[in-house]
Amino acid sequence: MDSLLEKTTSAGTTREHELKMWSDASGASYSFVFTHAGKVECAIPSFRAESRLRVRATGFAADESCRFCDPLEAEVMDAEGNVLYPFATQLDDIALVRERIQTGAELRLAPCAFAESLESWPDEAAYEASRKPGKALLGSRFFVPNPAALLARPQDTPPPPAEPRAHFTGHVKSADVLTNSVTGHSFQHALVQTYGGTFDVLAAVDEATPLLRPGNIVRGTFWLVARVTAGLG
Repeated sequence: MDSLLEKTTSAGTTREHELKMWSDASGASYSFVFTHAGKVECAIPSFRAESRLRVRATGFAADESCRFCDPLEAEVMDAEGNVLYPFATQLDDIALVRERIQTGAELRLAPCAFAESLESWPDEAAYEASRKPGKALLGSRFFVPNPAALLARPQDTPPPPAEPRAHFTGHVKSADVLTNSVTGHSFQHALVQTYGGTFDVLAAVDEATPLLRPGNIVRGTFWLVARVTAGLG
């Protein structure tokens, strides 16, 4: 982290904070929220996403540990403006944009999905062939926002707060292995088309993680982080 902090540039300031960002040629990035006294209050990993997502803002959920990690709650919309589903994502630029996001505003987000679990199939035929007898198989473009909210819980228990996570299945449109120039670590980057849009998916390069290729079908659980690219009031 210290080596990243040495290479940050200022993205903007507010009355109480400054947002500094680091990124390199691979697209890997980190956002740091500083107080004006020079203390780091929050650090969020991200990526310079190529994909764009059309959403309507509905508010912010509360993160118990950090106000700069409060997820944006929004509704994903299609090209005609029809609402597809609600979801939540962290924002790596929340320190600068939170006060400018109005409820009901249409935003464009650059979304990243960091893989927490990941499976893959060579193609759609292989995915369909993986169906177990007597079991349903979700479509190859299927999106479940906030999957923790679907877990069984005692009656009369309120639903858990919105989390910046999703479980989805999608088609790999492009894929590559990139290297972080500071750490020297490699990682996978893929554009994955799922229901409602395309996400920049980031995944590890190790024996436990499948190597993604264009045409693959992938399924997994992902932590979501995005940057606002348009629509601020």
